[in-house]
Amino acid sequence: MKIIATASREDSAQWCSDRGADVVVNYRDLKGELAKHGLTFVDYIFILNDTDGHWDAVSELIAPQGHICSIVENERPLNQDKLKSKSAALHWEFMYTRSMYQTADMARQGEILNEVAKLVDNGVVESSLSETLHGLSVESITEAHRKVLEGHMRGKVVVEF
Repeated sequence: MKIIATASREDSAQWCSDRGADVVVNYRDLKGELAKHGLTFVDYIFILNDTDGHWDAVSELIAPQGHICSIVENERPLNQDKLKSKSAALHWEFMYTRSMYQTADMARQGEILNEVAKLVDNGVVESSLSETLHGLSVESITEAHRKVLEGHMRGKVVVEF
């Protein structure tokens, strides 16, 4: 599987490449950027931010019978018309589904976390932590929130207390 990441800044593109992306494209013109790599469609799309903002491009670029997964809730209805004609699927992933709904496979969440911990311990998976703010205060929470809202974060910001 070829991993295609998106970034608009050179330092972000390098960050993606350093973490194993085969190709990094600018998300401001996904269709044009993918065309430069000979791609019209992609089989899988994983939306990690701004589902609403990327939806038109994503629904156009997903391959027939492709799969889109998002971890980011939408704020407005998502037009499904292009997905229907392609028989493409939209999947949602939410970390707390099993515990929130007491699903029959609830223990699987612990198994997954143990698997990820082993991968981290073995250096296969790398943390996306990019900045740690210290002290649980209005100021540190405000600063973390500001950084996320700016839309230029690479990785995660953590407030440690």
